[in-house]
Amino acid sequence: MIDLKDIKFLSFLLTLLPIVAAAQQENTDTIAHEQTLQEVTVEATSQRTSTNVTTYLPDRNVKRTAQNAVDLLGKMAIPQINVNPIAGSVQTNSGNDVAIFIDYEKASQAEKDAINPQDVRKVEYLVYPTDPRFGNEKYVINIVLFHYDYGGYVKLTGTDNLIVGSGNGQAYLKMSYKKMTYDLSIYNKYTDRGHTGTEQTQVFRLPQADGTIAEVTRSTTLDDSRYQQNYFWASLRAKYAAEKTTISNTLNIISTNAPHNDYSGRVVFSSPLFQTAESAYANLADEKVVNPYWSGNYYFDFGKQWNLSISPWVDYTHTVSNRHYISDGTDIVTDASENYFNAKISTTLSKTFKKYHTLRFFLFGAYVHDKVKYTGSTVASPTFRQYGWTAFPYYNFAKEKFNLQIGGGVVSESNTISGVTNNSLLPVIQFESSYSPSDKHQFELSVNYNFGAVEMSDKTPDVIQSNELLYQTGNPLLKNLSFVKSDFTYTWLPSNKFSMTGFGGWIRRFDYITPVFTPDGPDGLMLRSLENGGDYQELYVGSSVSLKLFDRSLILNVNPEVVFQKQTGRYADTNTFPMVNVSATYYLKNFYFSAYYLWYSKTMLRRGLDMTHAQGKDYYSMQAGWSNGKWNISASAINIFRKNWLADTSWLNSQWFDQTTQTYSANSHQFVSLSASYIFSFGKKIRQGDELQNSSSSSSAIMK
Repeated sequence: MIDLKDIKFLSFLLTLLPIVAAAQQENTDTIAHEQTLQEVTVEATSQRTSTNVTTYLPDRNVKRTAQNAVDLLGKMAIPQINVNPIAGSVQTNSGNDVAIFIDYEKASQAEKDAINPQDVRKVEYLVYPTDPRFGNEKYVINIVLFHYDYGGYVKLTGTDNLIVGSGNGQAYLKMSYKKMTYDLSIYNKYTDRGHTGTEQTQVFRLPQADGTIAEVTRSTTLDDSRYQQNYFWASLRAKYAAEKTTISNTLNIISTNAPHNDYSGRVVFSSPLFQTAESAYANLADEKVVNPYWSGNYYFDFGKQWNLSISPWVDYTHTVSNRHYISDGTDIVTDASENYFNAKISTTLSKTFKKYHTLRFFLFGAYVHDKVKYTGSTVASPTFRQYGWTAFPYYNFAKEKFNLQIGGGVVSESNTISGVTNNSLLPVIQFESSYSPSDKHQFELSVNYNFGAVEMSDKTPDVIQSNELLYQTGNPLLKNLSFVKSDFTYTWLPSNKFSMTGFGGWIRRFDYITPVFTPDGPDGLMLRSLENGGDYQELYVGSSVSLKLFDRSLILNVNPEVVFQKQTGRYADTNTFPMVNVSATYYLKNFYFSAYYLWYSKTMLRRGLDMTHAQGKDYYSMQAGWSNGKWNISASAINIFRKNWLADTSWLNSQWFDQTTQTYSANSHQFVSLSASYIFSFGKKIRQGDELQNSSSSSSAIMK
């Protein structure tokens, strides 16, 4: 296993390389008297930055070997973002989610998986973009493609994860004719595995009639488990794209069938309050979900610097879930059905005045109706209705090397839950400024005050029994979560071979949601409820360094970070949370080899309804593959030296209740992933000139 000290040394070494290279160049700049001039090769730049956008050109190795959009971004080693190939996530180095767009339209998971890397023209990383097509996103990756005058491609992919019992397949067809493009995608994923579930030790302190406190320890072991799921997704999109107009409509249907989410073992009690100190238990669960939805994306350029973007969305979800918990003397049935309807629309209107000044107005509206029906041991029918709207005006000033954006507005929300209504009106403030003295340097600072919405399941007033001693409920009066966040980033792109980003920031969450355990449940047992209380803070600092050596045949990236955490209130504590990830890719003709390693320490959880701290495992993967641009075949070994199934350990300590949970997951165990894809392109592709080289510049309310 890689030692953390070695990783820090490697990061330090990578930081010194450009300095050493510059010193060597300075010592050899003196021209001898009789020196023969050699042929000079000028390499076009493949990366440049400006005030709020950094543009990268993927090289032929990356485009030939990338399997999807996330894999493309990972192989490009963009220093401003952190790509986790195991989780398939893309975030900024500061932990902000990055929205992925393809040709200025937000990409679905199917579109990210089905992209043809050979069609990628350039990749843009944008911070607080003013283009209305990006809506109100703060951090954006926009993948710009070569277009087809007519034609398109077919892409077939398949993945099988050996040992852990999962795999997926996708068939994708893209067809274009002049201004029209049609996409058809069919995706299926199956999972059938054991070794999933939890082992827990819970300590209950229950007041007795005589005034004493009875301490009962309940421990469970995991002896057997099975998780089986089949996930199906089909989508059809029709898109009209002209010079000043884009009209896109997408129909989707998702069907999920999980007949088994079962685990069993032994439950042990330490108190004579129970006649049986040890007995067998079984938790049997299944779920079916059907989710059709429609989304639209409309953009209009009216001329004279007026632009309008409209994105509507309508979806319906029907869920049926069943849970049956059985142990000696306990039989808990929690069956639920849910009908969820959601309609929302976002609109962005922008106008640029005198070249440097832009006014942008963002308006968002949403309506949610959610009906849940519980049967079995608990009979209840909570109904959720939610109305909300958001209005944000923005002002942007951009001139040469400097960019400034100021925005503010209000978020209005009205919730009615089982007859209880809660209204809120919250302010939102955003500030962003960036300075780019040249196309190799960018400084960026952002500060914003915003809020996060409470999950509907957290607001349910009904009481649900979890086990022999524990009940749980929500809180209809929970307040939305406000926070203030600031980020600072410096990006340096001295050459095609080297790039780096240094970053830091601070976040404070006010009145975050915390679990409360009290002996106020039925029959004097334990009840978990929720409340707003206490603040949570993070201070973080780190860097990301990328090297592209040997004519970009070897790509290295090192990303160390340290997070300082503090929370007040019921679970007051402090913590230092270091982490580092390292990735490397090497190309040898049509073959490629890559490795990834992620290490992190104990962390305090930003959101935990029955836990406050967690300690995870490090993750590592090694991949070897072959690609000729059409066929792409690879084999990956993930956590290959780990033979246990333990993924993480979490815990919580309070006055009346303590809990330690060990979570087991197949993704933490060693496994081998085999993947293959085939792309068949047809028709005429339009290859525009590349301006970079030519210039200097669905939620559920069911409580689980």
